[in-house]
Amino acid sequence: MLHQIAGKHAAEKKLESNILQISQEAKAMKKKYDDVIDATVGMLHHEEGNVFKYKIVDELLHGLNDAETYHYAPVRGTKAFSEGAFEWVFGKNSDIIKNNFYHAVIPTTGGSGAISNTFYNFNDFGQKVLIPNHYWTPYQNFAYEANLGLQTFPMYDEANRFNTKAFKETALKLAHEQNRLSVLLNDPCNNPTGLCMTREDWDAVISVLNQLAEEGIPVTLMQDIAYVDYQMKPTETSRDNFLSYLNLHPDILTVVIFSGSKTFSMYGFRVGAQIGLSKNKDVLDTFINVGDYSVRARFSSVNQPGMSVIGKIFSIPENKKKFQEELAIGRKLLLDRAQLFVDEAEKIHLDMLPYCGGFFISVQTDNKNIYEDLVKDHVYVIHMDNLIRIAISSLPKKDIPRLVQILKKHV
Repeated sequence: MLHQIAGKHAAEKKLESNILQISQEAKAMKKKYDDVIDATVGMLHHEEGNVFKYKIVDELLHGLNDAETYHYAPVRGTKAFSEGAFEWVFGKNSDIIKNNFYHAVIPTTGGSGAISNTFYNFNDFGQKVLIPNHYWTPYQNFAYEANLGLQTFPMYDEANRFNTKAFKETALKLAHEQNRLSVLLNDPCNNPTGLCMTREDWDAVISVLNQLAEEGIPVTLMQDIAYVDYQMKPTETSRDNFLSYLNLHPDILTVVIFSGSKTFSMYGFRVGAQIGLSKNKDVLDTFINVGDYSVRARFSSVNQPGMSVIGKIFSIPENKKKFQEELAIGRKLLLDRAQLFVDEAEKIHLDMLPYCGGFFISVQTDNKNIYEDLVKDHVYVIHMDNLIRIAISSLPKKDIPRLVQILKKHV
């Protein structure tokens, strides 16, 4: 008699992704019909449907030497990449963050690898990570893989703003139940909703975390900033919310999740980083020790060509300037689509959740059959509980007015 071949902790694993499946269905339908609207793909595309790639990325990629292409990457990454990632993430506030925190950058296989490593190393098995109730569904996979669960709180209050009251109530209850709190906030530009927290929201969150740290409860704050470069606010003010970190209790560990996929359109290269911050050196040393170990144990090191290209963009001013100019074009492409969607929705009173940037817009719905109803009209979106997620990142402007009309008919 054959016994269970998988370990007990793994026996129930089965990868199911409705997003990938629906995206494939949409692609197949587009080959049959000219009127199919595919709003499922979370990648930035040109209007004609090709992926938005950066010329400077392409140029550097094809100019790499053998060492930059074929050699193993160092576990801690190259100096150009690690220092550059820190400067890019914090922008004009880099120096003040450096001066107030011990810090380290650990390269990972995309932002996904950064989240997965942090989940695994800063929780006890069986505990829960606190996240908003609207979230990117692979967070579930990262948690299960780390023998963890997820605890959600209502992300919106009655005015469709970040629900600081619900966050506080849920955070305090969970922390006191498990004597630890690990929080993950996807901000700015929440996937799937496009919500951006305000400076006041961040101050309120940090006040709660400080209260728990003062009680001696271990606290880890994760901020997933995958869409930080696609906010609607001006680039020069896009990093100002990080200044709220200055008020963090010394014993709190903050891990900023950097993604090379969204910023550089290098989706398939799997390059990201955990950026660790703490005012307590012992806390930061622990972050480095367990982080380095997990990188080596779980995926050895990060993609060398991807890291080489990003490092050259960060470290060579001419390359960085070219990239920033192209990024401005990509941002405008995305924000023009978002503004058109908002304008069309307002015309016919289609209620949508507040959008401040990112690849996705969401519309709430009470229609339990919304996916099937939309497919009958050749529209493909992602249905997530009581909302539908529209990927404006890959949606050509010509499709937006018709899409809004169809959504209004069915939501």
